[in-house]
Amino acid sequence: MSDQPMTPDHSTPAGFYPDSQGQMRFWDGTRWTEHTQAAPVAPAPAPAKKSHTFRNVMLGFIAALVLLVGGCIALIGSAANEVDKSIKAEEAKDAEPGGPDNPLTIEPGKKFSVLGFDYAAGWKVGVDGIGDAEVTGLKVTNNRDEKDGAIVEIKFMKGNEVLALVDCSTEQIAVGQTTSVDCFSTDELPKDYDRITINDTF
Repeated sequence: MSDQPMTPDHSTPAGFYPDSQGQMRFWDGTRWTEHTQAAPVAPAPAPAKKSHTFRNVMLGFIAALVLLVGGCIALIGSAANEVDKSIKAEEAKDAEPGGPDNPLTIEPGKKFSVLGFDYAAGWKVGVDGIGDAEVTGLKVTNNRDEKDGAIVEIKFMKGNEVLALVDCSTEQIAVGQTTSVDCFSTDELPKDYDRITINDTF
């Protein structure tokens, strides 16, 4: 194909390769095919732990540093109480349905909400050109208190086992704005999952 940025030969393994239109086209090991897909969006890195220990320790360290610099012993009790409230507020948010510590069960095609992000009905689950799990048509409206972006995990579950993972994200969304969600997976769509869940990654 003249519009391809590379000229594979029979030693090139089958797979999707970028073309000049910014999409991925499938080389079957012998010839180019008509199968295409959008260039993959790199999934946002998931945090190593869900316990948020590092964040909580940093909040405590910052509060202690402010107290030390200020030199006001009388404020120690009050500042410690504020730090404790902040930590508890973050932990409560993480435990909300769809938060990092509490995945929300969702059904294909049906609307749902995660912490002020309202996802519209009409989305679908399927497979891409190479059999990997695919989530399409997912749109979200930001009804949170400030501009924010969605970085979520959609999981295909069987009992407590994650059979496949789809990473989804958006750009920063203004309050009240609706945008499409970009989803990407390298896991095959399982045939025997019993539910689908979604949760914020952090």
